[in-house]
Amino acid sequence: MPDRGWKRRHAAIVRELDIPEPFDLAEFAARLGRQRNRPVRLCPVAFTAGRPCGLWIATTEADYVYYERGTTPFHAISIALHEIAHLLLGHHGITAWQDLARWLAPNLDSALIQIILGRSAYTTPEERDAETLASLMLERVTAWPRIGSGLRLSAGRPGR
Repeated sequence: MPDRGWKRRHAAIVRELDIPEPFDLAEFAARLGRQRNRPVRLCPVAFTAGRPCGLWIATTEADYVYYERGTTPFHAISIALHEIAHLLLGHHGITAWQDLARWLAPNLDSALIQIILGRSAYTTPEERDAETLASLMLERVTAWPRIGSGLRLSAGRPGR
């Protein structure tokens, strides 16, 4: 972890979150957007081989969280929460993701994109930090929808 105070920092972040019960990713993103006064848009996509399974793009107007739609609901939620953890931790991306961002979100003006951060491995301290926070968020979920009750991952299509 980046510093010794990470446990307190992570716990404080999780305490402040308005996590719905039963858990619903779309509702959680909506609540987080209201809390932050900035929309969080969920974008399920089918990533191709060699691409990350999650991506966060921050623009001047909103945060876009891309996650793999071709996986289990729990895994999709884990990926989305990992990207949301990057957002909550204030991590900053690199320009190497520009081409992928243009492919995923051609309707986003590249001049408006402020942060692009994706994941494909957990080799950096920021990635481990985000995964730890995502795990703590999952631990806080005390009620999951019953099987067959329509576990909702997203309320819309990419970029909406």
